[in-house]
Amino acid sequence: MSDKNSNPIEFDGITKRYGDLLAVNSVNFDISEGEFFGLLGPNGAGKTTLINMLIGLVSPSEGTAYVYGSDIVEQYQRVHSHIGFAPAEENFDREFNVYENLKFHGGYFGVPTDEQEARAKKYLKMFDLWDKRKDETYKLSTGMRRKLLFARALMTDPDILILDEPTSGLDVETRNSVHDYLTELDRTILLTSHQIEEAEKLCDRVAIMDEGEILAIETPKKLKHRAGTDRVEIRLAEKIRKVPSGLDQDGFKSALGEEGYTIEVVVPNGSEAVVEISEKLFEEGLEIESIDIKKSSLEDVFLRLT
Repeated sequence: MSDKNSNPIEFDGITKRYGDLLAVNSVNFDISEGEFFGLLGPNGAGKTTLINMLIGLVSPSEGTAYVYGSDIVEQYQRVHSHIGFAPAEENFDREFNVYENLKFHGGYFGVPTDEQEARAKKYLKMFDLWDKRKDETYKLSTGMRRKLLFARALMTDPDILILDEPTSGLDVETRNSVHDYLTELDRTILLTSHQIEEAEKLCDRVAIMDEGEILAIETPKKLKHRAGTDRVEIRLAEKIRKVPSGLDQDGFKSALGEEGYTIEVVVPNGSEAVVEISEKLFEEGLEIESIDIKKSSLEDVFLRLT
């Protein structure tokens, strides 16, 4: 029996091999009730393979995972009853219009007819697609089709929503509107992405994955603190040809901007280093127009780990 007192998702040494390729290597972590969890990594990191094992499209080579205490292999039907999935690739039935696609999906998974209609109307209105309900899906914009995938995933009223690259290919404005919709959903959400700013904006916790392994799991804030570096950007009044020797020593990692008017210095603590940096530039006879200290970003952590 599935146990709603258990975590929504628990990965227990789950592994997937394709011949000599180790796509997912003994992954272990849990996702808590109501958590917005991000799985972040470059293309080919193993994110989609991990998701495909969770939803039953791929069988694990070793280990397993649990959804509310149910084994994903031995109790597949119970597992699937808890999960709504929005894939990265669109797979709508072109024979049906927008409204019919949602109803068909609900019917396929056993949702009663009257409930199919109620839910289709609810989610089409939620994602601002009600006026498009009679349109063919291929006539919708890219952003509308992504939102229709989310609506379809919600048709079974799942406890867990899994989103594989949910904003891939969207422009900035549409991506931001999709983010607004997702943050309003009262669900446990597992999102895969290679967009660092998306994970930082949406997720309570983030796992960074590369080459099939989980390299770090933490809140975005704690991961950024883990980077342990700041970037000090200096704008000069005149163009220079190379980084001054005083900023090219131990403790400083410096780079000259393309136009020669800026220097970027990577240091453990920007606030403490800025005085020393300024003094070294004055010693070189250089006039400073501005100094900007930028704290570590999730991108810094991502690049360092992967």
